[in-house]
Amino acid sequence: MNLEDAISPGRLHIYTDILKLKQEEVLGAYNWNKALCSSMQPLLHCLEVTLRNSIDCAIRHNPPPGATGLWRTDQAWIFDLPRYIGDRAFIRQRKRYKTDVHGNILHHNGQPLYLNTVWEEECIRKVSHRIKSTGKRVTATRILSGLGFGFWTSLLSFRYEEPRNNSLLWPHLLCDVFPCKPGDIPRWVIEQKFIQIRELRNRLFHHEAIWKFHYRDPETGKSDYRRPIYGINASLQLLQTAWKDMLEALYWINPLRYTAFLSEGHQQRFTTLASRNGLLSYIKPEALHHCLDITHSQDIKTLLRDLNSKNAKTHQP
Repeated sequence: MNLEDAISPGRLHIYTDILKLKQEEVLGAYNWNKALCSSMQPLLHCLEVTLRNSIDCAIRHNPPPGATGLWRTDQAWIFDLPRYIGDRAFIRQRKRYKTDVHGNILHHNGQPLYLNTVWEEECIRKVSHRIKSTGKRVTATRILSGLGFGFWTSLLSFRYEEPRNNSLLWPHLLCDVFPCKPGDIPRWVIEQKFIQIRELRNRLFHHEAIWKFHYRDPETGKSDYRRPIYGINASLQLLQTAWKDMLEALYWINPLRYTAFLSEGHQQRFTTLASRNGLLSYIKPEALHHCLDITHSQDIKTLLRDLNSKNAKTHQP
């Protein structure tokens, strides 16, 4: 059994089909992709946590005035807001609760039994179950930290917008959650930005090729997975654009966190890897010594030293 047998063919064929690499370069490029994903994870982590905390703080410190009597705006909002959204979605259609043959709502332990719930309520239920399974008490703080990026980006959708009475999040909290966004940027533009970031994040966490992009449907803005974008130059350019979009989103939320992130060195590592020379260092490291001036690049010197060390170990008898 060789190494290729441990990786599905589809994971490897894209390097020859889309990046147009030679067969002998595929495994090196596959490892390059893993390094790329590793270099992007800190920014995705930082953005997710910053978005979560910004939404939480905004609700508690500047609650929508129209929310009074509809859903709690203290720390318990994380339980109450999804419940309220579920009520809005199903109660008027009388599809919210389970009923008996006479139309009476069924109860369990004094609580009505739900027939239909919105996706966000299911997220809360799953996280609550996970917390209970570890023997811990379900608290708002534990729920907040246990919810994924998909939950937080779903709060940016039109379902949480109510401009007439300010009973929901937007537009009331837009400037609280995104204090440094350009003044004329509406909610839906922010939502689209985070949808694309979420797509990238999901590909990374499912161990897919992070450099692989697709043309977007002009009407929906969603990726058309039947139409991949070919070539290393296009892939690298789109990857670098995606990184800039994430940095911009982070700045819109918290410029101090943005500045701190840039000072941590993650930017240099990503920039070094998300380049032709970064790819070359994995598929043909010996060629990099002859074509690259590394005099002033400590990042590339370190990268080459690590690669040389790995190559030496690989060729030991």
